Amino acid sequence: MFNHRDKLGVPVMVGVGAAFDFHTGCAQASKWMREHGFEWLFRLVSEPRRLWRRYLILGSQFVWLALLELAGLRKFR
Repeated sequence: MFNHRDKLGVPVMVGVGAAFDFHTGCAQASKWMREHGFEWLFRLVSEPRRLWRRYLILGSQFVWLALLELAGLRKFR
């Protein structure tokens, strides 16, 4: 979406990610994984080449930056 935003000429874009898969029941984690917040792990194991960087690297960066802000060591706007 970001790479094509100038070409599309629309005011708002909404990414739905895996929402269609969740609603249709395709490739869904077991009930206990969903109930305990481990659906991300199921998706990572199902599609490691596509998701490893997003979940492991970018997710870790997000947690680190959120902790810095909560500790008052850095401000983000």
